[in-house]
Amino acid sequence: MSPSDPPLSAEAICAIAGDTAQALLALKAVLVYERQPFIYSTGWASPVYVDCRRLMSHPVWRRRLMDHAAALLRARLGASIEVIAGTETAGIPFASWIADRLDLPMVYVRKKSVGWGSHAQIEGDLPQGARCLLVDDLTTDGLSKIGTARALRQAGAQLSDIFVIFNYDVYPQSRRVYDENGFTMHALATWNDVFSETKALSYFTPARAREIKAFLADPVAWSASHGGAVGAPGGHG
Repeated sequence: MSPSDPPLSAEAICAIAGDTAQALLALKAVLVYERQPFIYSTGWASPVYVDCRRLMSHPVWRRRLMDHAAALLRARLGASIEVIAGTETAGIPFASWIADRLDLPMVYVRKKSVGWGSHAQIEGDLPQGARCLLVDDLTTDGLSKIGTARALRQAGAQLSDIFVIFNYDVYPQSRRVYDENGFTMHALATWNDVFSETKALSYFTPARAREIKAFLADPVAWSASHGGAVGAPGGHG
C-alpha cells in the first residue's frame, strides 16, 4: 500500500457519504418492515434493514463506492495496512475489491473454526504480525466485528481498524466497545447520512419517516417496544 494520501476534507467526506446513501436508496437497499420488524442476529428489533449486498450486482455504483473506499483508506491509513481481511460471507466481495484497488494481499475469516491450529478460522496466507484491515458490508452494534477481529489477533495479526460500507452508528454501546477493544471503525455512510437523503426523495411515507426517526433517536427503546432485545443483547451484528 502506498504512503498516505493527504487527509480528505470535510466536504469530500460528506460527498462520499452522500454518494453512498444515494446508491443504497437508488438500489432499494434500504428496506422497511411491513408486518413484523426486522430482528437482527443481535436480537435487536428494527423498522429498517440495509442490504449492502445489492451493490454486488450493480457495477456502476459498485465501482464508485469501492473507489471511495480506497480513497478513504489511503488517506486515513496509508502504508499502515499490509493485508485486507474479509468476513464470511458478506465481507468477502468488498474485501476483494478493496484489496485489488490497494494492491494488497487478502484473506478471509470464517464464522467458525474449521480444522486445527491458530489459523483455523483464516483462509489465505496471513503472515505473523501482519497489519490487517478487517472489511465487512455493515455493522449494527459492532459485536460480531469484535469477535472476528479477535480471531485475527489470535492468529497473529495486528489489527486496530475495521471498515464497513454502512455503519448504523446509533447503538449506544458500540463506540464504547470499539474503544475498549482498541478498534477504530471506518465507514462510507451512517444512518444519519441515509435518512437525510431520504427527505428530498420522499423515500419513506411521513408515518414511516416518523417511526424511523424515533428508532434512530432511541433504538434500544424501539427494540424493547417491538419484541426485540431489551438492553445490551448477547448476540452479534
